[in-house]
Amino acid sequence: MRDDGAKLFVRVLQSRAPQADASGTEPPALLILDGIGCAGWAFRRLAPKIAVDRRVVLMHYRGHGKSPNPPKPWRLGMHVLADDAAAACELLGIERVAVLGFSMGFQVALEFYRRHRARVAGLVSLAGPPGQPLDSFRGTDVFGFALPAVVATTKIAERWTTRVWRSVLPSRLSFDIGMRWEVNRDRIDSRDFELYLSGMAAMNPRLFVAMLEQAHRHCGDDILPQVRVPALVVAGARDAFVPVNRLRAMAYAMPGARWEVLDEGTHALPAEYPDEIAVRLRDFLKPLT
Repeated sequence: MRDDGAKLFVRVLQSRAPQADASGTEPPALLILDGIGCAGWAFRRLAPKIAVDRRVVLMHYRGHGKSPNPPKPWRLGMHVLADDAAAACELLGIERVAVLGFSMGFQVALEFYRRHRARVAGLVSLAGPPGQPLDSFRGTDVFGFALPAVVATTKIAERWTTRVWRSVLPSRLSFDIGMRWEVNRDRIDSRDFELYLSGMAAMNPRLFVAMLEQAHRHCGDDILPQVRVPALVVAGARDAFVPVNRLRAMAYAMPGARWEVLDEGTHALPAEYPDEIAVRLRDFLKPLT
């Protein structure tokens, strides 16, 4: 439980005891910071592959998955979510982590690095921008301008918004549209996408929009030149949510960062390419101490 009463669900995956180095030090755990509205669906097949070599920690954000809605007033800033993750590591007795941010999760990862730098052995972005995601969502900034109206609607017509949210998101129509236009249907397991839609439908829409507003206000560009740990950025060439050129610019702004592109990957690339990403992650994580 956090200092404001918020409760968090944290899952630890570990297939076998991690192999310590010559000094008896356990390799850094992999801390997964998920995307907004996500609670592990994109890592259902990827995380166990990494857990063979080291501990993998997956936290459900406030009001996501098995973490209940936090007490009001909601504290949903990227810095708060980063502190939540650091508190989870402290509770688990984990001193060093490689921090992997998926989508909005990389904004949280950058704040984790800013605020808890001594814990960070490396940074990984999977389709994760440094901030203000709506400025380039689908190649336009129109969604950023529309956000205040969406926030107002969820407040004024909360009951109606919730009813529509929970009927439309898990529908067959949403599934068919998403599979056709949002993901690489030849690569993704449809059960993973169903988990995503059902998880989103279970969320409080006002909390989702409030967190989206916080994510859009946040910008971690100033942190990028300060990064002094190994960094890896993996993008999907078909990502309609975060343009490749934005992720490329972010990678080049971090000294010595590795840049990888999956030609047929979309924004759901952790779920689409679990084997390929696992290989890249193992290679990246192996030398970290």
